[in-house]
Amino acid sequence: MKERAWAAPPTPGEVLKHLLASERRITQDRLAKAMGVSRYSVNQLANDRRAVTAEMALRLAKALGTTPQLWLNLQREVDLHRAGRRLRHILPGVRNVRKRLSEAELFYNLPA
Repeated sequence: MKERAWAAPPTPGEVLKHLLASERRITQDRLAKAMGVSRYSVNQLANDRRAVTAEMALRLAKALGTTPQLWLNLQREVDLHRAGRRLRHILPGVRNVRKRLSEAELFYNLPA
């Protein structure tokens, strides 16, 4: 089977750097103060040395006028891409032990 070359998704750090660059009046220091975190934390995020957590997603969303889902979705896509690359030679050997569920079967009502 021929291996597909998938482009890496944008990282939360790349998006954060883009937002900071497009809003010249927002520095990492100013963002950190607005979010109640250290400048080091913001710098680590911007340089892709730290993953976005749910708490950080909430802070980023509030400070930058986005949604927490944006930040968590970016992180999830990066995590899945990286894991897929690491496991690309292993996953083809993983056996399916049950039938694939339909969308209707995947989602069910939780008790109230």
